[in-house]
Amino acid sequence: MSSLKNNSFKLAAAAGVVVLAGIMAPTANAALVTGNATITIDNTAFSAASVNVLGGYPNGWVVAKHWGPSDNLLGISGSTVGGTTLSTTGSTAMDFSVNTNTTTNSYPTAGTYGRTEQATTMDASNTSVGQIGLSGAWLLTSAGGSGILAPYDFSLVKTAGIWNIRSFDNGFSTQNFLKLTDVTESVNSNGELLLSGNLKWTGLWAGLTGANTNAVVGTFNLAPAAVPVPAAVWMFVSGMFGLLGIARRKSTLAA
Repeated sequence: MSSLKNNSFKLAAAAGVVVLAGIMAPTANAALVTGNATITIDNTAFSAASVNVLGGYPNGWVVAKHWGPSDNLLGISGSTVGGTTLSTTGSTAMDFSVNTNTTTNSYPTAGTYGRTEQATTMDASNTSVGQIGLSGAWLLTSAGGSGILAPYDFSLVKTAGIWNIRSFDNGFSTQNFLKLTDVTESVNSNGELLLSGNLKWTGLWAGLTGANTNAVVGTFNLAPAAVPVPAAVWMFVSGMFGLLGIARRKSTLAA
């Protein structure tokens, strides 16, 4: 009888682990790209790769401030308060979460050039079409603070096999800003896109700053968002193992 009860306890415990694994494991479903994008800029390299064309200085540009997803409707200019101030040297990692809207939302009253939440229309299983909308904004300043640029409302798109981070505003429209090189791209078992690479200046922004388009100035990484386990699940699992503990004590007493 003792052996039978012990075996029952082991089977119940094993079943509990299976149930927990089943609850926590996401199911495979290739769909629109989601996740968290991180852009890391090395301001030392960023500055060294550019010259202050607008201000006439030999020194380069830096990313002075970063605004995150909560400021998507904020007009950015040289006088805009808030944001996170970056060190002018060394590397800083910044959150550019993937937008979940499937059509671009325009907010023309947000600042001189408006703001838009760029749409995400790219399927993880076919990255050759569509785009990935990214939340966030930057303020760039040149040496001595004589020049100011404000790229924002970013999107990520692959054209002719090259990944480009683009900016959009009502003044410049859509312009390539940074390109990914040495790219690693894959889709995991859950149908989620994983993407990483080095960043280099490109497009109009490289022209405005006189940038060296061959210099690595940072890195990009896109990873799936962590899926939190609901509190109700933890309560269920806790209660289940509590019952298993009672069953085990009864089994010990019976022995």
